[in-house]
Amino acid sequence: MTDLASTRVLLVDGSQLITEGLRLSLHRTHCFRVVGIAHTVADAARCLRGVMVDLVVTDFDVPGAGPLRTVRDTAQFRPSARVVVLSNADSPSWARAALDAGAVAYLLKTSPVAELLPLIVAAVRGAPATIDARVGSLARLPSRMPPPASLGALSAREFDVLAEMAKGMDNARIAQRLFISNDTVKTHVKAILRKLGARDRAHAVAMVLGESSEAFVTT
Repeated sequence: MTDLASTRVLLVDGSQLITEGLRLSLHRTHCFRVVGIAHTVADAARCLRGVMVDLVVTDFDVPGAGPLRTVRDTAQFRPSARVVVLSNADSPSWARAALDAGAVAYLLKTSPVAELLPLIVAAVRGAPATIDARVGSLARLPSRMPPPASLGALSAREFDVLAEMAKGMDNARIAQRLFISNDTVKTHVKAILRKLGARDRAHAVAMVLGESSEAFVTT
C-alpha cells in the first residue's frame, strides 16, 4: 500500500481529545482519510464490520474489554488492515504483546506529532515492526528472544524488570523506575533467573539479547 491519499483510517481511543487531535493532524497531512472514530471496543468492532479500513490507530487498552481487543478484532474483521498501537506506557512487555497480537507498530502518545506521523506513514507502507525508541530494548529484538516456553513463564512485571536489567540498571534504579521496593526487585530477579535457568543477571540478559554477558554487567 503506497497511495497514502486513499488510506482509510479508523481512530480508536477512550479519549475524545486524543482522537480529535489525531484526526486533525492526519487531515492536515492530506495523506489519510479518517473514515471512523471509536471510543470503546464495541464501537470499534461496529466500525470494523461496517466500514472498509486500511489502517487502525488504537490505544493499547480501549474501554470495554481487555487490552489489545481492537487489535485482535481488526485481524478478524479486516485482516488486510495494518494496526498502529498508541500507548502511554514505555513497557517492553506491552510492546511485545501488541506485536504478538498483530500490530505493526507500538508508539508512545507522548511523542510529538511530527515524530509520530512519519512512523505511521512507514507502517502503512509496509515497514517492519516499529517500536518507539524509548521503549525498553527487549521489545526491539523479537528475533533474539529465548524460546516462548521460557519467556512465557515470566510475568509482565518480571519482563519489565528484565528490560531494565538489559539497560544496565541496578536494583535501586530499577525500583525507582518501576515504582516498586528494592526487596520486590530482588524477588523478581530471583524469579527471572530461576525461570530462565540463568546463572546470574548478565547471563539472563545475554540469553534474551543474544549478546556477550560482559556487555550487561550492572553498575
